[in-house]
Amino acid sequence: MATANTILSDINEIMTGYFLANSKWFDPEAKRQYDARVKQARPEEVQDAVGKAEAMAQAFVKWAKQNGYGGNVKQIWWTARPGELARASKNPNADSRKNPTDILALFSSGPANGYLGLSAKATKGKGDIGFKNPGIGTVDRALGLNLADKYNTQVKGLIDKLALPSNTSERKAFIRANPQIKQQTEEVGKQVLAAMRDELMVRLSKMKQPELMKYLLSDWMDAEVLYPPYIKVTGQGSKAPYAAAVMDPVNNEKLGALSKYEIKLEKVGNESIGVTAGTKKIMKIRFKFESEKMASSVKLSGDPY
Repeated sequence: MATANTILSDINEIMTGYFLANSKWFDPEAKRQYDARVKQARPEEVQDAVGKAEAMAQAFVKWAKQNGYGGNVKQIWWTARPGELARASKNPNADSRKNPTDILALFSSGPANGYLGLSAKATKGKGDIGFKNPGIGTVDRALGLNLADKYNTQVKGLIDKLALPSNTSERKAFIRANPQIKQQTEEVGKQVLAAMRDELMVRLSKMKQPELMKYLLSDWMDAEVLYPPYIKVTGQGSKAPYAAAVMDPVNNEKLGALSKYEIKLEKVGNESIGVTAGTKKIMKIRFKFESEKMASSVKLSGDPY
């Protein structure tokens, strides 16, 4: 009767952690589980799982060093237990049902505060990112702002000041038929967009990094990024010398940058906010009028940056 895959997987995962911890036991519970699993498998199967684990640990460290992680592996966790990934990574939102990390390593330095997960499971790659275009009301509700009300107040004030029609379509036609009026509404419109951009910039700048990343992903980008990040490492071979292949599941550069580097915001032009992560430009959040300035609704768009 063949040994269950879960038994051999546990042996392989735990021993990968063991080798990453410089061939030392990193967790008494992991050692107890390993000792129990070894008794449930044939010696040649254990030897195979351990041999692959050593190759996987080496491949994992090599990839990490090539991708910005520095120093030594300071700590190792086997994340099979419920809640262990969230506790170890200090990220209460980390969920093992979504993040397939089996072994979590903490390096002395590097992206994602030095955290990098290792998964021995297959995972699908991710496609390109699409941007959403939320309305002002959506942004107001998500962030506790009142940009829509302020805009309506400014429109009413301008209608009174320049004796403009209150009906939107009539106001649009009137502005376009009067160049001197249009010059004034254009200028006010530019100031309105800049003020909205500045208010949004202040609000986003107050967010902590995890909150900002979550907001950008949920409200602006059709994408999901995992923290801590992980790479898939597959042991190869049926006898020594074993090898291992590494695959980075976040194969989109923007997602990769968001998961690893500090998100920065900057004003771009009159009405946009540029979003970068590390050196990677992620997107531009732009305010714009649907058509005629001060005679149409204000929209937001997520644009390439």
